Amino acid sequence: MLRSLLRLSGAAAFALLLAPAGAAPSPGLAYDELVQVVVGATPSPPGNFQADLVAAQSTPTPAPRRHGGLAGLAGVAGAVLGGGGAGAIGGAVASDAASSAMDDAIGAQFGGLAATMRGFLQPHLMHYAYLNGWERVDDVTAQTATIRKCDMGSVVTLDLAKQTYSVYTPATEPVASAPPAPRRSRAASAPSAPGTVVATLSEVTKPLGSMRIEHVPAAGYDATTSFVMSQATGSCRNGSAAIETVEYLPAITRPSVNSCPLRRPVIPQSAGDVAAAPSGGCTPTLAFKRSGPTPPANRLSLYTLVSFSAAGASPTPQPGASPPPAIGFLTERGNLRTLGPADAGLFEIPQGFTKAP
Repeated sequence: MLRSLLRLSGAAAFALLLAPAGAAPSPGLAYDELVQVVVGATPSPPGNFQADLVAAQSTPTPAPRRHGGLAGLAGVAGAVLGGGGAGAIGGAVASDAASSAMDDAIGAQFGGLAATMRGFLQPHLMHYAYLNGWERVDDVTAQTATIRKCDMGSVVTLDLAKQTYSVYTPATEPVASAPPAPRRSRAASAPSAPGTVVATLSEVTKPLGSMRIEHVPAAGYDATTSFVMSQATGSCRNGSAAIETVEYLPAITRPSVNSCPLRRPVIPQSAGDVAAAPSGGCTPTLAFKRSGPTPPANRLSLYTLVSFSAAGASPTPQPGASPPPAIGFLTERGNLRTLGPADAGLFEIPQGFTKAP
């Protein structure tokens, strides 16, 4: 039940990234992005983008591991994740052993994420560029790029290694299929019987002060969202867990793209990216309360760490505290630069590229 409540939804993932058709063009902006899944380790701190970028560029992408026995988090770190791309996480599903280990690592509440978060145990480098409401996303690891000019009815995918391209409409742009869910027992896959539960979501936000990240002042916020399932009847189950989001927000508006369909983020960037209404035969009564300051909306975060923990655990490591979070989703951004008319060529098919067969 709790896993159902917290499964990856992605439906609201890019709501703030998208502008309606006819919206005013956003200022041109480009930046680099590092995304990483952190399992059983201390995440990189805010302000460490350049060092992490050097490490990512000097570390070869590990080859996918085949099925095999895993013992605890060390096994997960070596074999759960394999390869992926911008906005669409590809690759084969994790083995049953890896899924079980991931379940253990995060209190058996978020194991479904193990099947989708592939290719990000090592920092994964992306390039983003926005101009005139257009978007270009380069996946450096996969050597691919996608140019979205949805208001002009064009989505172009580039194979940078083969120097080929393909053209789609926004409605026909290929998207990766969701990986199959880990195999469950016959009893677990049976239709859920009716039941009820009280689901209480509590969010507490604390200000972290301001710090300079990539030479830009950014305000920090630490928001912990606690989930408590109680008074369960029928097929519903009691349980609890927490999601903590640490982010640093500069006075930079999140770039927008015109007329493109909703797309899920590469990895979760807020508690809202993983919360979804329960399904099946369990009917919840939802209650929500929050306290503390409200972070400014529609800002381009320079550092976001979304951490999961089981009941009673501290989602994000504190100085001198242990242990680190069971699993964290880290997004760092840097190398920001302004784009202008002279950069319009970034959003065109490069010379010398041929159409893919």
